[in-house]
Amino acid sequence: MDFLVRAGEQGYSVPPEAINQGNERLLRYLQDPGMMLIRYSDNTQASTFAAQAYAALVLARQQKAPLGALREIWERRSQAASGLPLMQLGIALKTMGDARRGEEAVTLALNTPRQDERQWIADYGSSLRDNALMLSLLEENNLKPDAQNALLSSLSEQAFGQRWLSTQENNALFLAAHSRQASAGAWQAQTSLEAQPLSGDKALTRNLDADQLSALEVTNAGSQPLWLRLDSSGYPSSAPEPASNVLQIERQILGTDGQRKSLSTLRSGELVLVWLTVVADRNVPDALVVDLLPAGLELENQNLADSSASLPESGSEVQNLLNQMQQADIQHMEFRDDRFVAAVAVNEGQPVTLVYLARAVTPGTYQLPQPQVESMYVPQWRATGASEGLLIVTP
Repeated sequence: MDFLVRAGEQGYSVPPEAINQGNERLLRYLQDPGMMLIRYSDNTQASTFAAQAYAALVLARQQKAPLGALREIWERRSQAASGLPLMQLGIALKTMGDARRGEEAVTLALNTPRQDERQWIADYGSSLRDNALMLSLLEENNLKPDAQNALLSSLSEQAFGQRWLSTQENNALFLAAHSRQASAGAWQAQTSLEAQPLSGDKALTRNLDADQLSALEVTNAGSQPLWLRLDSSGYPSSAPEPASNVLQIERQILGTDGQRKSLSTLRSGELVLVWLTVVADRNVPDALVVDLLPAGLELENQNLADSSASLPESGSEVQNLLNQMQQADIQHMEFRDDRFVAAVAVNEGQPVTLVYLARAVTPGTYQLPQPQVESMYVPQWRATGASEGLLIVTP
């Protein structure tokens, strides 16, 4: 909803009925939190508070948030498990005319670290995401410049030290950077690649090759802090080693009789059963499993009525795997041209079984990609499985 409201403010055509229906739902969240369905959360109160604070911010931006409802949420501020919902609520209170409570909420937000080390809060967030959105809100509303600088410094360290970013984190960093760029001042820098100093009042991007990058030195020639970021891209020379953090994934290739199958003796047209096992050492309600296919295999889509093969028609060993798969909380499953994809909830200590059929089609020798799994909202919770080596398909 926040995206749609902002798009309308920027002059984009947004259907009024979409805005109206969204506002009606958000208003009901404010006035009747019991209507919210929170499927996965170790802290329902914190999840509800976060959803209500977001609704308050979006409605207040349109001058449609009831002040009484905002004050009632503020009375439950101890339920917040992160500074972000307090920041959102504080700005909503300020916008709707309660400056005192709004200021108290913003101050409290800056002193409330995210508390989800050993629990899942259903707000799709993280410390990085929350800090980036708080910085964006402070910049947008011209609040607490000293706090902005402190947040920017800590956020830079967080982002630099985190290899994997969720969609929420990427979006939040973009919003923070966009707001910051709008208020950027003049800068000056001297680099080892240029004889003359570089200067400007906006961000500058340069593409460098490996030799230039290895020789690069940058000196701040101005009086204001200068932020520098280096991004490198390339292709690995070898397959990654199996690794796991919170999640683990294992793949086995079976024949349609449920017995282990050698990948060096497949004939074109032959079917194999791919068996994936996913485990976690804590609850991961949003695991995304991706198993890439080598060029010599193609999926047998079991969702198609005219599929030439059927798992239920296989032997007892396969039936046992299918029964295990039916116990899994699978939210979504896709049979794509080049990969099998499944979104599934993985509970601590409870293995999840996934199986699918593939057919050998094109003769040749192929490297088998590794199976992968990651949490969609905590992407550093991930695993890469082992590869079975080469796939050989004969005519």
